Amino acid sequence: MKNTNKETSPWAWIPSLYLAEGLPYVAVMTISVIMYKRMGISNTDIALYTSWLYLPWVIKPFWSPFIDILKTKRWWIVLMQLFIGAGFAGIAFTIPLPFFFQASLAFFWLLAFSSATHDIAADGFYMLGLDTNRQAMFVGIRSTFYRIATIVGQGALVMLAGFIETSTDNIPFAW
Repeated sequence: MKNTNKETSPWAWIPSLYLAEGLPYVAVMTISVIMYKRMGISNTDIALYTSWLYLPWVIKPFWSPFIDILKTKRWWIVLMQLFIGAGFAGIAFTIPLPFFFQASLAFFWLLAFSSATHDIAADGFYMLGLDTNRQAMFVGIRSTFYRIATIVGQGALVMLAGFIETSTDNIPFAW
């Protein structure tokens, strides 16, 4: 008879979970600034509006009890990853619009709240999914993959965007 109580290895979910935690944070906090600067937004407007995007991470201690009360951590993780995907798609689709700054800021705001909520649920899932000895063993792994997400977001994604920008000769979208 087949054993159905087989435990999933933490290696199967910790690296991807913490990559998924780090990439939206980098997109909101770093890539938004670079993108708006390349699109000709003034430094004053960039500083004012993108600084408000950090608010969801500031209020995480006030928001986390609701995450703990409502639904499961896994439900929150999956839902927030869907919202994060929708946020990225929304940003991409609003860039060609005449009111791209306001529209993309709204999607960055969705992305920020979804990412902060995902952080709460992911950290809670990590704490519930592992005993204290395994938490101690994997704390470096989760930090490493979060840092890899930071490097990929600030390095590879920005380089890819720059390559696409130069190879298309800044051809505007014709909607």
